[in-house]
Amino acid sequence: MKKEHNEIINLISDYLNQHPDQRFGQAIFNIGINEFLNKVDPEKDDFRIRDIYNDQDSDIINRIKSQLEWFEKQKNDKND
Repeated sequence: MKKEHNEIINLISDYLNQHPDQRFGQAIFNIGINEFLNKVDPEKDDFRIRDIYNDQDSDIINRIKSQLEWFEKQKNDKND
């Protein structure tokens, strides 16, 4: 297994340990592995999932980390 694969698996595992009520499919969507094709205009009714076949592992890691940071910021803003 590549180092990047291991990091992705660890990020998913940590997230699922913190959110055991979520199904696996929910988790991979929530942490940004899968994403909608249309991320720019939420008014458009285009809810197709973007094909991530050509995404580099590093891109996926960056998306996950960015999403987890955003979750943490939202939680901190709510507590302020």
